[in-house]
Amino acid sequence: MFNKYKGDVMGKDVTYKPKTQLALKTLYSIGNANNIIQEKVHIYNKTTGLTPTQYAIIDVLGHEGPLKISEIYGKMLIKSGNRTMILDSIEKSNLIKRVFSKNDRREIIIELTSTGQKFFNDNYKQHGSFVEKTLSVLTQAEQKELVAILKKLG
Repeated sequence: MFNKYKGDVMGKDVTYKPKTQLALKTLYSIGNANNIIQEKVHIYNKTTGLTPTQYAIIDVLGHEGPLKISEIYGKMLIKSGNRTMILDSIEKSNLIKRVFSKNDRREIIIELTSTGQKFFNDNYKQHGSFVEKTLSVLTQAEQKELVAILKKLG
């Protein structure tokens, strides 16, 4: 038995199996929720004067300490292919600096400057409170359940 998907695709009525319809509804719900949360994060990040990617880099370095560029992007929730330009802009703001690795001079390590560390210290608790407030529509039990479910997806 097939159910008609609510709405149409390119002006055509589309029919899916119930299992497919549920999968599509799940996918769209995850995407919609992500878009709404990301928009709220973007608005919050504007108050700090940084883009979401710039803020994420400062956040990673603040929590982890100095890292290679590949390690920073491996830990970030935001992926970006424009790494050099993003790092250049944060460096111009005197929030980070590049240093050569003591073990291998070909490796560049990114670390927070004293200004960057102050920025992190002044903002990380507010950021955590913002995220907590944003997700407060879910109980803590629901948040834990959601984390477990999303881990199954990847």
